[in-house]
Parts: sequence; C-alpha cells; structure tokens
Amino acid sequence: MKRIVEMVRTEPYRLFFPLGMLASIWGVMMWPLLYGGWLRFYPGEAHTRIMIECFMGAFVAGFLGTAFPRMTGSRPWSWGEFIVILGLWGTMFASHSAGNVMAGDAVFAAMLLTLIATMAVRWIRGNRDTPPPGFVLVFAGLWVGVMAAGFLAIETRPGLVEWQWARLLLFQGFLLLPLMGIGPFLLPRFFGMSSSHSFDDAPRPPAGWWRKTWASIFAGLLVIGSFTLEVHVHAMTGQLLRAIVIIVWFSLELPVFRRAKLPTTPGNATRWAIAGLTAGCLCAAFWPSARVGSLHLFFASGIGLITLAVGTRVILGHAGRHDLLSGRILWLRWVTGLLILAATTRMSADFLPAIRTSHHNYAAWTWAVAGVVWLVALAPCLFRDEDSAKPRVHCPRRK
Repeated sequence: MKRIVEMVRTEPYRLFFPLGMLASIWGVMMWPLLYGGWLRFYPGEAHTRIMIECFMGAFVAGFLGTAFPRMTGSRPWSWGEFIVILGLWGTMFASHSAGNVMAGDAVFAAMLLTLIATMAVRWIRGNRDTPPPGFVLVFAGLWVGVMAAGFLAIETRPGLVEWQWARLLLFQGFLLLPLMGIGPFLLPRFFGMSSSHSFDDAPRPPAGWWRKTWASIFAGLLVIGSFTLEVHVHAMTGQLLRAIVIIVWFSLELPVFRRAKLPTTPGNATRWAIAGLTAGCLCAAFWPSARVGSLHLFFASGIGLITLAVGTRVILGHAGRHDLLSGRILWLRWVTGLLILAATTRMSADFLPAIRTSHHNYAAWTWAVAGVVWLVALAPCLFRDEDSAKPRVHCPRRK
C-alpha cells in the first residue's frame, strides 16, 4: 500500500485520470437523471463545466503533474501540492454537481493557478531542461482557462460579447491550445514516428527549438483570432478559420493524410479525433441553429477521444506494456466507436426535436458505457510500475 500511495504522488495521473473519467460519466448522466425526475435543477451549465473543468481538468492536472517534472529534470509533486490540487478539484466537482457554477469556476481558476505555480517553481529551481517548444501553448491554454473561469466567476452580469468571448476561451481555448502544444511532441509516437518537437535535454533552447516555438505561437494566435472573429465579426468566418488551423497544424505534425510507419489503434483513434475536431467546427459554422449539438463532435469525438487515446498511451507506457500499444487494441476500438456514436447521437438531437429527449439519453448512456469500458480495461495497469520485477497485476491483452 505504501508503494502505491507513493506512486500516486509522484505520478498523479494514476488517480486523476480515473477521477476525471468518473466525473465525465456523472456529467453526462445528469441528463437521464433530469428527464427521469431525479435531478432538481436544469444541468445545462453544470454538465458543461463538469465535462470541461472536471473531466478535462483532471486529465490536464494528471498529465502535467507527471510529465512536466520529468521534462524539466525536477522533483515530482510534494504531498502538499498533491493534496491542494486534489482538494481544489474535489471542491470544484462538488460545486458543479450541486449546480453552483460560479463557485466551481472560481475554484477551477484557483486550481489552474496552483498548477501553473508548481510548473513555474520546477522551471526556476530544477535542472531546467528545456521543455518541448509546443509547451508555450500549454501555458497559454492554462492562462486562458484561468482568465475565462475567473471572469465568469466574478462577473454577475456580463455583456453578451464578453460572455461569449469568455465561454469560447474556457470551452474551446482551454482545451485546444494545450492539445496543439502537447500533440506534436506526443502523438507522433502513436504512428511510429519521431517527433519534430523532441530535442535533446539542455538547459538552453537547442538549435531549431525557437523555430518550432514561433510556429506554435503563430498557430495559437490564429486560434485566439478565430474566437475574436466569431464574436466580433462573423461567426462562420471564425469557426472556419479554427477548422483550417486544426487540420493544417496536425497534418504538418502527424500522418493524418499519409500512411503511418506503425499502424496502431491509438493512432487510428487520433485520426478520428482530429476529424471530429474539424467536423465540429465546420458543422457549427454551416448549421448555426444546431451549433450546440454540432460542437459535440468537437468535444466528444474530438477532444474527448484524443484525451482517452493519450491517457491509454500514458497508462500502458508507465506500466511497461509498450507491446500492447502496437497493432489492434479491440477494447479501444470499441471506445472509439462508442464516443463517435455518442457525439453523432447528441448532434442529431438538435435536428430531430421530436425525439430530442431520447437522443440526449442515448448519447449520455453511450458515453457512460465507453467510459466504463476504458476504466475496466486499464484499471489493472494503473498501479503497475514499469520497473517492477514481479508485477502483481496483469494488463489487458492486445486482441
């Protein structure tokens, strides 16, 4: 038990990933509970916040809490840091579950500030190995989340433009910017490729680092610019620009339209996720009356799917089961298909108002089933150490 507790502290993804997945299941099941008469408040805002701040926030905290100390050659989280971030996450989840969205937003902003502080301390005091160039977008995404959540928490009567701007930053900017920053460093491995964002450890940026950094900054500014266009100029123009940035950015860094060196299920899931991100923006642009449903392609089959693909890679990799990452992973194929089905079912609800309630329920149950499959398949690997001579558990077999 002592060994497991220490593993959780030094590699916090082992706790935060399952918590995030469980939070997402609760977030979607609020709709069946509402329609069944068991929920006393309308969960529109609470559902969204749970999926963005609790689900994605847990995966962001778990990933960065594990990866950033290693990337910078610094110490892992202390128990104090771990407990504070976990406590803030739990408080945020409880607030949103009770329908107290403004309090949850405030706690979320505090959690992100704490996470930024842990990273800044390690950058200043550590061996200062230069992080991947795309991490400039990771920091940008965290700051965007802080500003947007903080604004929505303290502004009781925001103007329509400010309200739209803050929601775009929180719901899309906080998610998309870190993905664009981490993706070029991590995702090429899914295809058996080397990353152009991977450089030798060095206290100062090596040759070529600044070129990739400026490219990342430019891409991030285009994303922020697309939000500006959507709110201030023309909604379709902003959404189309965002779709173009997504497909161009990831096409340059990944074999989206090319054959991969190593065909893998996580790689194929990544392809589907990028398609979902792009399709969500395009559908929202061309069917503005069904914008909310269309954006579920962006959230569920895009951000959600790629998050679970990355989470699968992290869990299996840290468990020493790299052999399971190549070839076909049957259960991950099922998860991919279920998330795509959940997204398209939720999207169709906005086009079929007569059966909207049933489609909300179907989409919620489909996501929940996918989440349970993912958790059950990876649970045996969560507390397996790559260096363990005689692991006490066995990870799922590749099929």
